[in-house]
Amino acid sequence: MLNPEMIQLAFFIDVVGFEMFVMLLEFQILAFLGVLFNAEIKPKISYIINLFTRHFLMNSWKNIKEKPEILILAVPGQAVLMYMLVFLVAISIVFNAF
Repeated sequence: MLNPEMIQLAFFIDVVGFEMFVMLLEFQILAFLGVLFNAEIKPKISYIINLFTRHFLMNSWKNIKEKPEILILAVPGQAVLMYMLVFLVAISIVFNAF
């Protein structure tokens, strides 16, 4: 009626307990996802980051004089948003535009 493998699995679950069996499955899934992340996803993310970070590194004024638009890339987006927030709050206080 049942395969011998299913009987062995049922005995194993009975001996170690269901919670321990689920924990062992979780560890196997996490190990697989870790290998997948390190082998497939992380190199692709590193490649994409390296494509954009080479524009952030300005070594000399000569590069800035040739391409002044790269100065825009030197300021991170989060800093720009923070400065905009501070500027808008200051303008609202000055003009009493609550």
